[in-house]
Amino acid sequence: MGYFLDGFDFNMANLLLVPIAADFGIPVILSATLISAAYCTRWFGGMMFGAIGDRWGRKVSMVTSILLYAVGTFVCALAPAFWVLFAARLFIGLGMAGEYSSSTTYIQETWPKQYRNKAVAFVVAGFSFGGAVTAQVYKLVEYLVQGTALEPHAWRIFFAIGILPVILALWMRRSISEADDYVSMRAAQEEIAKKDPNYKAPVDMLTVLYRKSPRRAIINLVCTLVSIVMLISVFLGQSSLNGWVIGFFWVFVFATIISFTVQFMKRRWPLGMAIIFLVLCCNLIGGPMQALWSTYLTTDLKVDTGMMANLTSVFWIGQVIGCIVVGFLGDRWGSRKSALVGLTCSIVVFAPVFIVNHDRMAQGGVWMLIFIVFLLLYELFIATNAVMPKYLGYYFPTSDRNAGVGFMLNVGSLGGAVAPVLVLALEASVFQPMGLGLGWTIFTIVTLFTVIVVISLAVNLPARVLSWTRPEEVREQDWADHDITNVAEEVKAQAARAAAENA
Repeated sequence: MGYFLDGFDFNMANLLLVPIAADFGIPVILSATLISAAYCTRWFGGMMFGAIGDRWGRKVSMVTSILLYAVGTFVCALAPAFWVLFAARLFIGLGMAGEYSSSTTYIQETWPKQYRNKAVAFVVAGFSFGGAVTAQVYKLVEYLVQGTALEPHAWRIFFAIGILPVILALWMRRSISEADDYVSMRAAQEEIAKKDPNYKAPVDMLTVLYRKSPRRAIINLVCTLVSIVMLISVFLGQSSLNGWVIGFFWVFVFATIISFTVQFMKRRWPLGMAIIFLVLCCNLIGGPMQALWSTYLTTDLKVDTGMMANLTSVFWIGQVIGCIVVGFLGDRWGSRKSALVGLTCSIVVFAPVFIVNHDRMAQGGVWMLIFIVFLLLYELFIATNAVMPKYLGYYFPTSDRNAGVGFMLNVGSLGGAVAPVLVLALEASVFQPMGLGLGWTIFTIVTLFTVIVVISLAVNLPARVLSWTRPEEVREQDWADHDITNVAEEVKAQAARAAAENA
């Protein structure tokens, strides 16, 4: 349910870019920064709620993050100015990051090992299902307010629905138990502590970065705040900032991220860098389509509101089906192989989606059928990304998994923040002068990064990079495409290593 509401919120922002721009009297490219705003803080939200999950439990992290983004979404409904809307989206990003990573970590640590791909994929499918429902609710509300005084402010009604996750969070707080692997980890740590009074359990990521030493804490806190301000400046002031300034800001942000990764992962930091690269590329695959699909339907294909809502639902339904399929394939073939096959197939069926232009769409019939069939096929294949959280999760021990997955996935999600702005900028400066529109701009960017991800998965890039740089740090699980961890043995190995380092 949490992912459903997450998808509802995400697609809601995409659908409302044009009406928000009209209401506040701003260009659409500026309103598109509302999508980016949620990503500006996601990298920190993933780390913060991930650390909470590693220290106090996955359940606490999930409930708190859902409450945060629910309240933020409701604030958007009342925003008197664009900057208030943008600020609220920053807080939504924190909550979305925590819910995303904590939910997938909770699921993959609770279900039996042989079913964990299904579990994670089905949960992620809720995001796409939420997107599909959003389009239909959008059409319904547009119909209900048409011709009334509420029509110019219909977008606020959508955001007001954001109070619903509060009910979910309260139910979760009372009804669900803690993740099994987390409970086993704590039990194993307590058992070792009884036998060894000098034993100290691994500390969470926030402690590593902000409490381990006063000097490090101050430096890291300053870098965190400056990075968030720089990201906000990049997305809000992209038209007024000098290119060199924007470049410097991005260098500083990623230098901070690299520093945090090294501090957190220690000698396994090359693995973290490879994961971030992989997730960045994955988000540059999904970001353009998710963020700009409704805009493409409206501006390039010139469909009306009803057709746009229906085709947007087709877009998301294809992903729902794909998530279900890859869940079964993942448990049979393994997470990495399933994603590799699906993404490779997506390249083959992508181009026909954009061959159907405005003139052919207007003819309906066969052209409309071709458009819908290949759109469904593409979204089905691209949805194999649904197993990525599970694939990446077992690069981290249980004690660090929530923060590791949360930080890496949400740092990588900066690709989703860059995607809509990058595509719109390239369309205006490169593709339009060539006589090509938004569709072929999306096709080029998405295909390029899909090829990169396919190659990365084929060679198991994270494990490969670690084996090249720190071969002594490679674990058997790093090369495995199924879960082979034993939590109790994992905790013992961590304790033995810590004792050896302190000797």
